[in-house]
Amino acid sequence: MCKTRILSTKRQTVISSCIGCGMYYIWHNNLLLNFTTEAFNSFRDVVQALPFHNNSLPFPDDEERVILHTPNDDMCFAFEYEEFQLFKDAIEEALYMNEVYVLMSKAN
Repeated sequence: MCKTRILSTKRQTVISSCIGCGMYYIWHNNLLLNFTTEAFNSFRDVVQALPFHNNSLPFPDDEERVILHTPNDDMCFAFEYEEFQLFKDAIEEALYMNEVYVLMSKAN
């Protein structure tokens, strides 16, 4: 098991990374996604490029949600607007915090 450090927490989303191998982990509710650094950056680009209002649709509970596909075509996230914004913020914060840790390790 990797030794991880938490990079960001936004409500139901926690993003961490492995100190040794550099893998990223997105925990959202009861789902866990694993990414290499390259795959995490690509996933970030997809998330940031997805406009909520152009892609949302009403769900059976009458809430508008955007569907975000994961690297596995059989699994998707469905986010309400605020939840989607927090998810995007968590990814950005995780990348920023990882850079901070990288710079700190170079200083030592």
